[in-house]
Amino acid sequence: MEINGIPAHPLVIHAAVVLVPLAALSVIAFVVPRWRAAARWPALVLTVVATVAVQLATLTGENLEETRGPDNALIHEHAEWGERLQVLMYVLAVLVVVAFLVMPVVHRATGRDRPARVAVLEKPLMVLLPLLAVAAVVIVVITGDLGAQSVWGG
Repeated sequence: MEINGIPAHPLVIHAAVVLVPLAALSVIAFVVPRWRAAARWPALVLTVVATVAVQLATLTGENLEETRGPDNALIHEHAEWGERLQVLMYVLAVLVVVAFLVMPVVHRATGRDRPARVAVLEKPLMVLLPLLAVAAVVIVVITGDLGAQSVWGG
């Protein structure tokens, strides 16, 4: 796949590199009860958009690997980390959607949380979401570093 004669992958990956950390920060903010009302929508939108960006990066990367580097071990490792990021982002996106629907939100007028719709999910989500958000940032850095090494050597 090409855009104006340039492989699409190096153009698309920049969206993932920017959006995954932004989504991670918004997810971490969403877990903090005091910030939840303000961070709900950004966490949901950024996570879904980042997941789409990672999906596009994976698709364009697979195409680029087939055409330009099928026997390159570094590119293969980069692709494997990209696939791990893809799976992690799908899991994170699903959990953010669930949290968006079930987590309590502080009402500005009363200053109190509305009760969680499914209270049993609140504590596991408060633990899982920040862990997955940090893992996504770590994996996007590892994946990006491997991709840069495959292009620039090193």
